[in-house]
Amino acid sequence: MAGTPTDCVLCVDDEAIILASLKVELRNEFGKDLDIEIAMSGEEGLAIAEALEAEGRNLLVVITDQRMPHLDGSEFLIRLKARFPEVLGIMLTGFSEIEAIKRAINEASLFRFISKPWSSLELRMAVRQAVEHRRLEILNRRLHRQVEAMNRTILATLESVVDIDDPETYDHVRRVSIYAAAIAKAAGLDRAARKRIFVFAGLHDIGKVGISRDILGKPGPLSDEERATVKSHVDIGGRLVRNIDADPVLREIIRSHHERWDGKGYPEGLAGEAIPLAARIVSIADVFDAVLSNRPYKKAIDFASAVEIIRAGSGSHFDPILVKAFLSCEDCLRSISAGDEEEVIGEVDDEA
Repeated sequence: MAGTPTDCVLCVDDEAIILASLKVELRNEFGKDLDIEIAMSGEEGLAIAEALEAEGRNLLVVITDQRMPHLDGSEFLIRLKARFPEVLGIMLTGFSEIEAIKRAINEASLFRFISKPWSSLELRMAVRQAVEHRRLEILNRRLHRQVEAMNRTILATLESVVDIDDPETYDHVRRVSIYAAAIAKAAGLDRAARKRIFVFAGLHDIGKVGISRDILGKPGPLSDEERATVKSHVDIGGRLVRNIDADPVLREIIRSHHERWDGKGYPEGLAGEAIPLAARIVSIADVFDAVLSNRPYKKAIDFASAVEIIRAGSGSHFDPILVKAFLSCEDCLRSISAGDEEEVIGEVDDEA
């Protein structure tokens, strides 16, 4: 995998002859594909790492001797890890320094240790593996940012379509996103997972843009044919995101938020944990906001009655563990229903 001129390896040793030897070894292995920096102490190594970051260069790997005055290799790597957690460390050490190795592994996530005198082949292979590992991480992070930016553009476009077409529906899907984020937090999901659910939950019914307003706004009961048409919104939504590089969680939410824990939902009749977790969470949030909202065919019910509907659906309509999570955050849900949304939004959305 080709690198860039900004990719660097830093060698740290208090002996100039060792540094010269390391530089020759690495130059023979990487040529101009990698910059080789040197430091004659741990303190100097930390200063160089800071300078490289300020210059916008990628410090991929640090090779350090263990035995150095003032700041030994283990302490140097621990301090480096605290400031630059993604940089990989390789330690050159003698057989008698097992405790230093353990400390570096436990406290600085040491990538590899190499016994002195080192084998040229072993050193080159270790550094190449570390460099390729770091470059792959950087590439994946860059691709993730690109996909996330694209997804946000797609989401904003789709949300604007819903907002223009039906402002009441937009209000509903916005609240579903916020309820879903609160339930996800109560269920113990990490912040990254909660953010994905928050971002994508609002598009659970995006397929309804393909359903006639006359059917969706009908004040009375639907016919069997009309009901089947409404159910087709999950297929329409699936087609809308099928040919884009959308997050799998978005597809799961759109496709499966009408599945039921007991297997009596649609479109596939999935049951239990076969239903994706994000869709199970959105299912609760969707029903909860729906019963709290006025619709052409029904009046809104009060908050306590809405909570009881979710409680009664535990083990049949809804995942019982998620229902417990829902009930545990009732005060937060009550605040959201009253319009106090900012705390939940700010907790999951970096760009709120």
